[in-house]
Amino acid sequence: MLSEPYSVEKGRLIVLEMTDNLVLELVDKGLVTDQIGLTVGYDASGDSAEDTESDRYGRMIPRGANGSANLGAYTSSSKRILKAMGELYDRIVKRDLPVRRMSVAANRVLSEAEVPRDNTGEQLSMFADIEALDRQRAEEREADAEERRLQQTLLDIKKRFGKNAILKGMNFEEGATGRERNEQVGGHKA
Repeated sequence: MLSEPYSVEKGRLIVLEMTDNLVLELVDKGLVTDQIGLTVGYDASGDSAEDTESDRYGRMIPRGANGSANLGAYTSSSKRILKAMGELYDRIVKRDLPVRRMSVAANRVLSEAEVPRDNTGEQLSMFADIEALDRQRAEEREADAEERRLQQTLLDIKKRFGKNAILKGMNFEEGATGRERNEQVGGHKA
């Protein structure tokens, strides 16, 4: 729940901040996901004559948007999950309405040890360069391992010095709420 209505662009920033925190929680707990979910609620001041619903106070508000995106494989990669969440937000949000509530979720979560081995079939081609594909997969595995080490280092620093010890540039943009949320306990000032 936001303290005031936010524009779609500022709402996107907050969704990405929330997703970044979600990914770090996954890494911290040794979990992976292959699907993400997003729910966006709009402010009662939004003019939407087409599709409305009643909120808990009886006011008519624009109907919220929700959706999910498949990641293609189990992962806890910030790059992949943030990219998918940004695309999902852009796909489902109503551009002309102010955003008031957002919720991000990791669906179909598994422990890293429970991830099924890749036994899916692959379409072979007489023209494909198999060695190049193998090199590309090896580079992707190496990049994922490097990102994982970076995420673990971030978690170690945040656990030792506090959640605001290391922040990303997006946390300092106008409208960002990550720093304030890091100082709250259960949504209230600590």
